[in-house]
Amino acid sequence: MNIVNSLWVEKYRPKKIDDLVLPENYKKDFIICIQKKEIGNLLLSGSPGSGKTALTRIICSNEGIIFNKQDNVLEINGSAKETRSITYVNDVIEPYLKIPPANPDKYKIVFIDEADYLTDASFSSLRNIIEKYSNHARFIFTCNYISKIPEAIHSRFQHYIFKQMPVEFVMDYCRKILESENIKFDEKDLKFVIDSLYPDIRRIVNTLQSSSLSGNLITNRNISLPSEKTIISNIVEIISFVQSGQNHKINNVINNIVKLLGEQDLDYRAIYSDLFFRDKVPSTAKIIINKFSNSHADCLLPNMNFLSMVFEIIQILEKYNQLTGKK
Repeated sequence: MNIVNSLWVEKYRPKKIDDLVLPENYKKDFIICIQKKEIGNLLLSGSPGSGKTALTRIICSNEGIIFNKQDNVLEINGSAKETRSITYVNDVIEPYLKIPPANPDKYKIVFIDEADYLTDASFSSLRNIIEKYSNHARFIFTCNYISKIPEAIHSRFQHYIFKQMPVEFVMDYCRKILESENIKFDEKDLKFVIDSLYPDIRRIVNTLQSSSLSGNLITNRNISLPSEKTIISNIVEIISFVQSGQNHKINNVINNIVKLLGEQDLDYRAIYSDLFFRDKVPSTAKIIINKFSNSHADCLLPNMNFLSMVFEIIQILEKYNQLTGKK
């Protein structure tokens, strides 16, 4: 058995543009690109779980504009320490582009996921490389924070903004997977899993698969929430307490956050991104979240950097309450 094909998350990964939730004008643009086998440099920004990476992988496949993916697509995690530096740009990306694309493709594609974590020096070097190899190279950047992409880079790309997948789409997507796999399920059990793990679609699908080995979806009501989601809920709760003048309730929540920060290996990028794109988080707090997200990659202790953010959010909201006359 092919292990990859047996994993639902890979088996049911969107494979065509029509499988994605996209604005009609976006869908039209990408369909035309695929039909003509022509594409510009793409900058895809937006919250996690919005389809940026899924779209890129479709473009870089037989359903898109690339037939020889092995030779003509270089996929890079821009947030990794070894790939975000100028050394990687000069020693890996440019040598890769010096060799023309292998037949039958017209382009080589450099796909940098989480490009907003590249260093300033990397961006400066990439700016020249983008121009130098423009005849046969195309770049696709995905990012959560468009503000971290320098204007000199931004101006060389077509920019598309993505929104988080609607929970209704996730429900329908998961329902179709269960039906395709002939799994018997109750709607309330499916909703429980999605409510517990949204917007982490990969984890939702993996949980559904592991809970359906008997042919029936059997949910564990004690399903453990990701620590990241618990911390996010704690911070939203703190914001609510400060806004309503219930500061006496904050200390216990902060103690919960401190405990998790000390015990768990957390995906801080996911937490920053989720908080930044949440409607319940006010703009004053998002300014602070953006600042500490920017400093995260270079900080000595990520947990202390994060805790500093929490206290600064409390301070700025208290000052805002004073200015607006709220008690």
